[in-house]
Amino acid sequence: MAQSQQSLWEARLRGDNQVLNCSKNSTAMKTLASLALLLILTACQTTPIIDLDAEANALLEVDRAFAALSNETNPKTAFAAYMAPDGMMLPRSSDGAIEGYDSVIAVFGEDGDPGYQLLWQPQFAEVAEAGDMGWTWGQYQVVVNGENVDTGKYINVWKKQADGSWKLHRDIWNSNMPISRLPQKGEEEK
Repeated sequence: MAQSQQSLWEARLRGDNQVLNCSKNSTAMKTLASLALLLILTACQTTPIIDLDAEANALLEVDRAFAALSNETNPKTAFAAYMAPDGMMLPRSSDGAIEGYDSVIAVFGEDGDPGYQLLWQPQFAEVAEAGDMGWTWGQYQVVVNGENVDTGKYINVWKKQADGSWKLHRDIWNSNMPISRLPQKGEEEK
């Protein structure tokens, strides 16, 4: 038997309450310290660590699949597959935002053939630290009868859905084509 245990037994036999109380307090303190440590560790649990590089690569692949679907079918089919229910489009020549899934899809006409082909090449993706939002950018071309009629850049903001899929939340683009010369002060519009 270890010396400290033997001393406890001897103290019990003698009825030495001071030694016994100290031993009880020591055990209670150890138990209390263990519980406090357990509570601290439980309270400090963080959300799972997100591999932002892997998420960004996955998002870039989603945008590439979105672009491929537009190329293989038409823009309406692609936007119908990837637009979020609360999505918004901010087109170059629009007076304002086109808000909501149905309104965005309606931009492409009834039959899905807007009279042009919309092509784009995703270049980069980044995902927020929370892993629930991300953005991509790239180059686009609008082709009519085999001829490029517009080229430019775009930014898409993506939102992760409850099922883990990425949906297009905001779509904005601007053209590389020169803006028509605006009349100078004192000149008449032509």
